[in-house]
Amino acid sequence: MQKILNDMQSHITLPIDYSERLEEAKPITKLKKAINRKIIITATICVLIVLTFVSSIYISTKITYDIPSSDVTFYEANGKLLMKYKGHGALLYSAYASHIDNSPTKEWHISFTQTFFDRYVQPLYKKDKPQVLDSTKEVKAVYDQDGHILWQNKSLPNNE
Repeated sequence: MQKILNDMQSHITLPIDYSERLEEAKPITKLKKAINRKIIITATICVLIVLTFVSSIYISTKITYDIPSSDVTFYEANGKLLMKYKGHGALLYSAYASHIDNSPTKEWHISFTQTFFDRYVQPLYKKDKPQVLDSTKEVKAVYDQDGHILWQNKSLPNNE
């Protein structure tokens, strides 16, 4: 019987004190806190990087710069009126045509703008081509936003 009691006594472990358990768990809790802090910091940095990227793209496509009409040339080719930008990057234009006195020919009024994206990013992947405005038979003249003549059809009779 004594032997059984001795065997039992050798396998019985008494629970340690609560303060000792806390002392043993300190390295683990410190590690958990450090990992959680690193995760939070990493996630915050990733969100800030994404927000910066998205906002820079948004801003670069919304802010426009006026382009002087002297930087755009108009010429005829194959019966079409073409325009070509002399500057760097792609060109945005806003145009409207008006018929004068029920004439079959039109007068175009045009203004030119460019965004940061059009000037610096778009030329990296897209080559600028001349843009077709209209058929030369149908256009009497092209004016800029200030009313200056940019192109005039010399082949039309004066009464049109």
